[in-house]
Amino acid sequence: MRYVALLRGINVGGNAIIRMAELRECAADLGLEDVRTYIASGNLLFRSPERQASRLDTELGRAIDERFGLRVPVVVRSASEISRIASSIPAEWAGASDLRVTVAYLLRGANARGIAAGLKPREGIDELATAPGALIWATRRDALTRTGLKLVGTDAYRSMTLRNATTALKLAELLRS
Repeated sequence: MRYVALLRGINVGGNAIIRMAELRECAADLGLEDVRTYIASGNLLFRSPERQASRLDTELGRAIDERFGLRVPVVVRSASEISRIASSIPAEWAGASDLRVTVAYLLRGANARGIAAGLKPREGIDELATAPGALIWATRRDALTRTGLKLVGTDAYRSMTLRNATTALKLAELLRS
């Protein structure tokens, strides 16, 4: 099966630095196949005969901790899950230059609808959608400081890893090829 592992909080602001070549090597040492990365923000694509992505979350997290001394939350999603999430990005949001579109891939156990219910998008500024295992939102670029979707520092924020829509769509494409 094809998967992507999304690592939370690496290579951001000079913290939790992991070189992608070393991450690929770490994954290959676990027996993962066709290992590649996409940009330096912790997107690891691979094949594995394992059918339970949650086992891969655990194995990769443990291997990263052992090899790099970093406790990094990892969420593994199958190619079909990534495709479903990417296809949930509203067409009018994808590529819209006046919007910042964010996909929040949720760590295991987090509930997209429950988190969404606790958020307060501001009318005319934010729009919010859910997909299984993800939240997707768009905020007007000219109103980013007025967003109602303030997540940083919340419990919900700690239960997700963020990618922009371009990255989300590219990951789906790479998993198809």
